[in-house]
Amino acid sequence: MDPQAPPPAPLDDPAVAALGVCTTSEAARLLDVSPTTVQVMVERGDLQAWKTRGGHRRISRASIDALREMRVAGGTARGVGAGTVTMLVVEDRDVVRRRIAAAIAGWSEPVRALWAGDAFDALVQIERHRPDVLVSGLRAAPMDGFEFLRRLRALPEYRSMAFVVSTALDDEDVEARGGLPAGTVRYGEPLPLETLRGFVEACALRKRIPSG
Repeated sequence: MDPQAPPPAPLDDPAVAALGVCTTSEAARLLDVSPTTVQVMVERGDLQAWKTRGGHRRISRASIDALREMRVAGGTARGVGAGTVTMLVVEDRDVVRRRIAAAIAGWSEPVRALWAGDAFDALVQIERHRPDVLVSGLRAAPMDGFEFLRRLRALPEYRSMAFVVSTALDDEDVEARGGLPAGTVRYGEPLPLETLRGFVEACALRKRIPSG
């Protein structure tokens, strides 16, 4: 960047918003993700984009704003400290989310709960917050839940994240779909919340133990 060039205008500046388009880097700043993630969103159709005659990608500001509004995120850290567990729950059914949230509210363990409605939203949340525990079903539409978990486990930066899956599938059905990543904890449906609480408590204790 030219040190003599003026700083870029704030992305929420009306003059910038009026243009109706953003570069990949500007979209990444707005969504608080990496440019690579923005490219994935474009390829998957989550963001509307096109290329100029010069080959530069431009992304619709309206599609970015719509994605920001649709994001489902929440939770408040309770008991901030080394043992606080950040848990991301991927669930699109309101009744199930309310059930899980009500249970978490009664736990004594320090938990920061985050929520995602689908696999794509989960990817954004994972990159932003690096949760300790991912809780998901295998209906992570629009992406296949098995493929979603396998892709995550293959990334070195997420190998320390614990996977918890709730599914009605039996052992044969799971194996027929190629199995789950090594180390995945599988529960039945509905998700046994007291059992999950014990798992989260174990994760909290492990975080309090100094490494090395």
